Amino acid sequence: MRSPTALVSGLTRRQRWLAWALVLVGLVVLVLALLRACAPSPVVHVIAVGDMACSPTDPKFNGGAGTGGECEAQRVSDAAVARNPQLLLGLGDYQYEVASAADYAAGYAPTWGRLKEITRPAIGNQELKVNKASTFYGYFGDVAPEPPGYYSYDLGAWHIVVLNTNCTVVEGGCGVDSPQRAWLEQDLAANAGRCILAYGHHPRWSNGIAGPDFRLDPFYSTMAKGHVSLYLSGHESDYERFPALNARHEPDPNGVRQFIVGTGGQSLYEPGEGDATWRETFDPIPSDFFDATHHGFLDLTLGDGSYDWSFVTDTGDITDSGTAACNPAA
Repeated sequence: MRSPTALVSGLTRRQRWLAWALVLVGLVVLVLALLRACAPSPVVHVIAVGDMACSPTDPKFNGGAGTGGECEAQRVSDAAVARNPQLLLGLGDYQYEVASAADYAAGYAPTWGRLKEITRPAIGNQELKVNKASTFYGYFGDVAPEPPGYYSYDLGAWHIVVLNTNCTVVEGGCGVDSPQRAWLEQDLAANAGRCILAYGHHPRWSNGIAGPDFRLDPFYSTMAKGHVSLYLSGHESDYERFPALNARHEPDPNGVRQFIVGTGGQSLYEPGEGDATWRETFDPIPSDFFDATHHGFLDLTLGDGSYDWSFVTDTGDITDSGTAACNPAA
């Protein structure tokens, strides 16, 4: 094989200049590609929250200002907008109570809707109170997940999985043999070795009024096996953080840490005596932090191999925070 110098020597002077210029451009492109490959992945700042806006017909809407700790989407979203996030992870139940297009326009749009263009929504159960969630899809348009409502995407160094946890509605349900569980297993396998965050509307574990959702066990077991570091959900009217747990709900540094963030403004509720009937048949799983007195959102910084979290209230105060390494598959 002839060397580049030998090939160039047989050309005219102008052709030689062009040939060497092409060689130089090729070297520059190669160097830039190597630099990009070696550069650290960007740190990404995201917010996660669900259970957000009241209907303007709600007696506690109060012109958007809320009353008695309810219907406070304006205050919570003001604090979120001030944080200037790169992305909003929507944890479902965006507009209560039966989400008409008019309610989206008057309730959600002036509050959390200010972050609409950077929202990646999971679908909740409130959305399904309207036939085929038509107003949800109509409002969010291209940023909403197409049915069956589960999807994934990449974000910085992380892989993000969005689940449809409406088990009685999603095609095939949420069982071990469901299409969604098979898709989840394949998606996690295809992204082994990466930091992975998953989110959906319903929590697997909860000490709120609804309690644990055993229908989601096939998903949670698959996430634990697939080295998902974080699972985020809404649905309960509280904020709760669990330790990393394995599929047998035992503390495990390689398990899934779950956050419940159903504190986007609609309501807050701490179960009283006799409210959480699930406790009659199942002992509560201890959590690391529980707050049913503050509206707020989860503020996450997703780095290369680690993450930081803060629960930020509607007044901008931080009531829970920490940092941890992710747990990618070896």
